[in-house]
Amino acid sequence: MHIIFGYVAYWHIPILRILKYLKFKVFYISIDSKINETKYKIAEKLKKYSIYPLPLEQEKKIPPDLDYSLLDYGCTDKKSFKIMPDKIIEKFCELFSVEKEKKNKLRLSIQDFLSSKIDFEGRSLATWAALHDSKKILYVSFRFTCFYIPDTRQNILKIIIPLDLLNYITKNIFPKFPKIGKKNHFFREKNLEQFDKKSVALITHKGTTYGRKDHIIYEKSLYYSEENKSKLNKNNILHLDYNNYLPNEENLNWVCLKKIPISKKKILLKTLLGALKTFLLIRSWSEFLGWIFYVREYYIYLKFNKVIKKFKSLKIALVDYDILCPKTLLLALEKNKIKTIATQERFIHTFFHRSANLFIDTYFVVSEFAAEYIKKSKYYEVKNVVPVGAYRCDYLKLYKKKIPQDISGAKKKGKKIIIALGYHSPEDWFESSTSRPHTDWSSQIHFLNDIIKLSKILKNTFIVLRYKDLGWSTSKFFEKVFKEINNCENVILSDNYKEANYAYKLCANADLIIAKHTSLADECLIEKIPLLFHEYSHNCKKMMSPIFNYSSSNIMCYNFEQLQERSKSLLFDSASKLKDEIAQLNKTVYYVNKKENVKNKIIGQLERYINSVQS
Repeated sequence: MHIIFGYVAYWHIPILRILKYLKFKVFYISIDSKINETKYKIAEKLKKYSIYPLPLEQEKKIPPDLDYSLLDYGCTDKKSFKIMPDKIIEKFCELFSVEKEKKNKLRLSIQDFLSSKIDFEGRSLATWAALHDSKKILYVSFRFTCFYIPDTRQNILKIIIPLDLLNYITKNIFPKFPKIGKKNHFFREKNLEQFDKKSVALITHKGTTYGRKDHIIYEKSLYYSEENKSKLNKNNILHLDYNNYLPNEENLNWVCLKKIPISKKKILLKTLLGALKTFLLIRSWSEFLGWIFYVREYYIYLKFNKVIKKFKSLKIALVDYDILCPKTLLLALEKNKIKTIATQERFIHTFFHRSANLFIDTYFVVSEFAAEYIKKSKYYEVKNVVPVGAYRCDYLKLYKKKIPQDISGAKKKGKKIIIALGYHSPEDWFESSTSRPHTDWSSQIHFLNDIIKLSKILKNTFIVLRYKDLGWSTSKFFEKVFKEINNCENVILSDNYKEANYAYKLCANADLIIAKHTSLADECLIEKIPLLFHEYSHNCKKMMSPIFNYSSSNIMCYNFEQLQERSKSLLFDSASKLKDEIAQLNKTVYYVNKKENVKNKIIGQLERYINSVQS
């Protein structure tokens, strides 16, 4: 028997030691602390007693069909209907002011939550159980939310002792409100009345840049018009934040929704009444779990609804990050008859099903292929799907022939430029051990070694390694491989993160992209920039292709030999069939009528819609 603890804290250590003394194989998945220093201390202490995180990273082979975070096999669907049958969800529809025929909107919200449980604890547990299917796996957790982990394998037995139940209910179902009259710096001394006439709002997700102040990946300016009098001008549009983020600029009309003082008593009373109305429908423990979830959602929905009502002229809400916007906020906007509009952030999310779902009024998507797929999917509730293209492709067009410093010297020497887009890894060894097969440290070393080998084979080339961040790279684990990279004349690690859109500047001027799967890779393919997917690691192949294999295209590389030969073909063979395959993808999965500036296309449609609403 293998005993796996979901989350471990200091007080768990004696329990794990006793089980280890009794000759059980004992592992853990995560450390229960928000402080990195505390996590490290607990991991090192457990290490002294030969107690380690679940060693998925050390497995010799992980079949691609075992990644339950991507290939759900209906687990979350089954769990969803088990804990929330239609008869109960229809009762909650009355509370959320949702028509019973549209009850799927409420089901999508619980799909989100169940997906989050399988993405981490469930994925690690299920993968381990599948690799050791002859063993009994005992999963131990002291967290209430672990009851929601979907069932995946028959050899898993769960023991969950919810010591945090009272804390979960008080903090998550009935959390505290800010006190009325308390100074709120998110309003910057402004009164809400000045926003009364605002008819268009941008629902922001973690600010107006992707990244940090000193680490900008790109600026989120999709919905901003350059016209000073436009309601979409960044100084005119109302920004509604749900993450407690401060604005980056002084002149923005910025309101943090969670910081608006509202009365607590009425919302609390209404929540209790709703809870009583639905409680009598419960017939099992599973249904009680579903009830707890929706009572919590109802409470949050009522808070958002109360706040949104304060913006009396609001007619249109533009959603910054489509699938990450809280479903409770979208329901509150719908309740107040505010039209919601979003743009597809990532093409690959079209096929993620349970973990990337959405309900929205108007949805701008990457292609006609994506639009048709979404229209038929039960994981989307969209009134109007509009194929426009991938909006960040505008950056690739903009920076073409604007050569960034990292590659300017190599370009002048006539070298072929290869940009290698890797996955960022966890920063600590104990998190690497249980991370996904394509992001752990061993997989990272494997990718870097492949790039080094490739650099020695491909003549007259210059390779730039580019990542979202480099926090992981400071570990001693990578010291040897980076020393070898430093000794390579034609390989560098890009560390320019002060310049926004720098990855786009590199890719726009590349002769070849070698990428772990990322949205930037799709955007490069749309612009017909030659690209190969690095779809393998030290212990796993076909990491993303089971979700979508790009029409069985040969741009998916499953070993080094394929990567080497296909890189040569794209770089040095003018008649390469791979280029034809990329062109064919643009006629099929990426096809959209009238390929032009996507932002201008979206802004134009929004301006027309705003005018029609006002007239």
